[in-house]
Amino acid sequence: MWKKVSIIIVSFLIIISSLTIPLSVYIFSPQLTIIEWSLEMSNGKVTVYAISQEDDSMSNTNYKLLPFHWYTTAKYYINPSNKYGLPKDAVISAIISSANAWDDQTSFQVFEYMGTTSRSAGRYDGYNVISWGSYRAGVIAVTYIWQVGGRIIETDTRLNTYYIWSLKGEAGKMDVQNIMTHEFGHWCGLDDLYDDVDYWLTMYGYASYGETYKRTLGKGDILGLRTVYGE
Repeated sequence: MWKKVSIIIVSFLIIISSLTIPLSVYIFSPQLTIIEWSLEMSNGKVTVYAISQEDDSMSNTNYKLLPFHWYTTAKYYINPSNKYGLPKDAVISAIISSANAWDDQTSFQVFEYMGTTSRSAGRYDGYNVISWGSYRAGVIAVTYIWQVGGRIIETDTRLNTYYIWSLKGEAGKMDVQNIMTHEFGHWCGLDDLYDDVDYWLTMYGYASYGETYKRTLGKGDILGLRTVYGE
């Protein structure tokens, strides 16, 4: 039986005391939202209801927005180091492709790749970082969003090293491009969809091992993006 992945949103208020922050930018302490992509299991299996057997993503107009998004271009860095033997250049290419899936659908430049880094995701440090790192079992990937007044000021995504990762949609492994395309949707300001009718959309809130269809956007994903950033 195939396993599915759910996303849980947990919000925290953090106080920044050790960083020098321009008062003109951060009048209040940023609110941190953590979006976890968690492995959901019930006796090792999940019951599926009313999911279309054919990809209907290009006719589905559903989307849901988060209460915050980037108002400027999100300049991101990639730490491609991993323990799975995945070539660093290929990791970078996959993640850039994930970002481009969104940028290709709007005239606004949502993302800009800035290069590699040795930094780790999950720390409020002025850098938007994608990296692998340890996290609790049951969570596939976690995105950290720091925002003030609905304006995102920093975003990180951590891919959990508890799981095995792939660049080719291999069975029993999490596909980097598939997961990151969904996570970049959160960077864009899109929320998860949980109705079965939305199964084929990139922002559907569940995923499975070896899955690759979320690499490309559906109509609802694109409409949500354009609602925020325009065509």
